Amino acid sequence: MIYESLPNGRWTRIVTLHPATDANSTIVCTLQTVPLDGAIYEAISYVWGDPNHTRQILCNGRLLDVTVSLHGALQRLRRLPENGDRNLWADAICINQSNTVERNSQVSMMASIYERAAAVHVWLGEDVQGHAQGAFELIEEINDYHDGDYISDEEYVSYEWPDPPSSDQSFLDPRRWKHLQALSQLPWFNRLWVLQEVGVAGTVDVHWGNSVIKFSNLTTCSLYIDQRPYFLPFISECGGGFYNIIEAGNLIWCTYESKRSWKNERPYLRFYVNHPDIQQRRQFMNVLWAGARFTASVAHDYIYALLGHPSARRPDGVDFVKVDYSKSLNDLYLDVAEKLLAQAHGDLTLLSAVYHTGNSLTTGPSWVPQWHQSHPSMIAPLAGEHVWYNASLSESTEPKIPVMAGLVEGARLYVRGIAFDTVSTCSAAFDKSPDAALNHPVEAAWSLFQPLSGTEVLDALSLVLVCDMDGHTLDAAEENIRKHKTSFVSYCLAETTLDPAIKSGIVRINEPLPVEGDGVQYRMMVRIYCPGRKVFKTASGRFGLGPSAMRPGDICCILFGACVPFVIRRCDQAFKLVGECYIHGVMRGEIVAEEPLQKRGVEQIVFT
Repeated sequence: MIYESLPNGRWTRIVTLHPATDANSTIVCTLQTVPLDGAIYEAISYVWGDPNHTRQILCNGRLLDVTVSLHGALQRLRRLPENGDRNLWADAICINQSNTVERNSQVSMMASIYERAAAVHVWLGEDVQGHAQGAFELIEEINDYHDGDYISDEEYVSYEWPDPPSSDQSFLDPRRWKHLQALSQLPWFNRLWVLQEVGVAGTVDVHWGNSVIKFSNLTTCSLYIDQRPYFLPFISECGGGFYNIIEAGNLIWCTYESKRSWKNERPYLRFYVNHPDIQQRRQFMNVLWAGARFTASVAHDYIYALLGHPSARRPDGVDFVKVDYSKSLNDLYLDVAEKLLAQAHGDLTLLSAVYHTGNSLTTGPSWVPQWHQSHPSMIAPLAGEHVWYNASLSESTEPKIPVMAGLVEGARLYVRGIAFDTVSTCSAAFDKSPDAALNHPVEAAWSLFQPLSGTEVLDALSLVLVCDMDGHTLDAAEENIRKHKTSFVSYCLAETTLDPAIKSGIVRINEPLPVEGDGVQYRMMVRIYCPGRKVFKTASGRFGLGPSAMRPGDICCILFGACVPFVIRRCDQAFKLVGECYIHGVMRGEIVAEEPLQKRGVEQIVFT
C-alpha cells in the first residue's frame, strides 16, 4: 500500500527522487509524510495529459502508474548520483486522488504548497519539433531590446513607449515567430491550475525539453509584446494561446502578493506589479474572469484553483469559500456571486461576466456567471478599470436615480433599471474562435443595417463592431472619427475577403477619405469584441452588438450600477439576464439623462 492516511492539520507528502546515471532507467522514488511547515522541497507544475497513457515508476518499492507527462518531468529533474536525491512535490503522486476528504484538504493547501516550495519547475513537455531554443532566444532578445529603453541602475525609470524599432530588427522577422507560436500553443498555457501554482511561487524555471528559461523572462516578454502596437501582427499569428499568457500576466500572475516572488527578478516586472493600475485590478472577479479562459477537468476548480489569490480572502483573512467538491456547482457559483456583489457595494460589473450558451438560461439563476463556460471578452471594463462607458450615469457626481443594486434573496437578484427598447432583428452568432471568418461581422452588419445611404449609418456600423473603443487608448473611437474610419476602410479593403460590392459601397460612402488607416488594429478589435456575439437592430432603429443567446423580442435595458446596457428576457413575473451589450447612442447615459425620467419607467427588475 503506497498511501497511508495523513495526520490532521497541515501535513502533506514529499516524493524523494533518487539519482541515476542512465536517463532511460526506471525512475525510483520514496514517498514520505511530512509537516508542510518546515519541509524543504521543489514543486512541479505540469499538465497531467491523457490518464490512459501512462508509464510505470517504482515508488516505495511498488509499481505506480503516472502519466507520460509527469514521467517526462521526473526524468528531466532527476539528478546524477554525485548530486544526490531531490525532494519534489507533484500532485498526482503526493495526493491520494481516490480519497475525496484528503483531496479537499490538500487542494485547500495548494497555494501554501507552491508558495513554500524552494523552487517551482514548469514542465512544458518534450521539444519534439525543436522550437524551444528558438522561442527562448526570441524572448531574451525582445527583453534585451526593450529593457535598454527603460532601465537605469537596475530600476525602471519610464513608462513611455520608445520609438518603434527599425524593420531590420531580427526579432521582427516573421520566420522566428513560429517558435513563439509553438510555445503559446502548448497545453500548459491552457491549464487552470498553473495560474496559482506559478502566481504564488518564489522562483520559477520553465523547462521545454532540454531548454530552460526563467518564468520572469517569459512574463516580461508577454507584457512588452502586449503594450507595443508594432507587435500586433505577430500576436494575431500566435493565436489564442498567447492571449492566455497576456491575460494571465496582466490579471493574475502580476497581482499575486508574496514576499519571495519571481516578480522581483526583473526591474520592469517590479515596476509593473506595483503600478496603481495593476493594484486596482487586484479583485477576485477579475481573477475568475481571466481563469475562465483556461481548462480544468472539474468545473468546481474554476473557483477552487484560484483561492490562493489574495483577493480570495475576506478582510478578516477568512477564505472566500471553503473547498468542498460535494457541493453542487450551481450552489457554489451562487455563493460566489452573492459574495462578490456584497463586496461591490452597488457596482454590477459582475453581471457583464454572464454569458449563456445552449440551455444555460434555464438551468440555473441567469444572473450568476458560469465560470467554466468559454466566454467572449467583456464589453464592460474589468473591476477596478475605467473607460468612457457610463450608460447608467453611475459615475455621475449627482446620480438621478437612487441605486439599489445587487440585493440577493435566495436565487433572485433585485436591481433597478429602465427598459427602453426591444430587439427587432439580429444576425447569427459569430464564431467564438477569433481566427474564424473575420470578415463575417462586417457582412452581417452590412446586411442588417441597410439602407446604408449615408456616412452616419456606416459610422455606426464601424463603431458597433469594436464597441466604439480606440485600440490604443481607453477612449471612444468616435472622438477621432476620421482616424477610426480610415482604419475601418483599411481593414475592409486589405484585411478581409469581403464581397467586392460591399467593398465598393464602403469606399463610395466614405469618399474622399484616405485609406492609410491602421487596419491591423481594427482587425484586432474585431477579434476582441465580435466572436460569440451578434449584431442587432432595435425597434426604434438603434444598432448594437449583443450576446449570442439574444433573440427578437428581447428587451434592452439600463441597470443602475452598470456602465453598459443589457439584454433581458421576460419570464413570467420576473426576467432572465441574457447578457451585456453595446448599443450605439446610449453608452454615455443618454437614456438616463432624458427628462422626465418617470415616463421612462424606472422599475425594480427581478432576475431569476
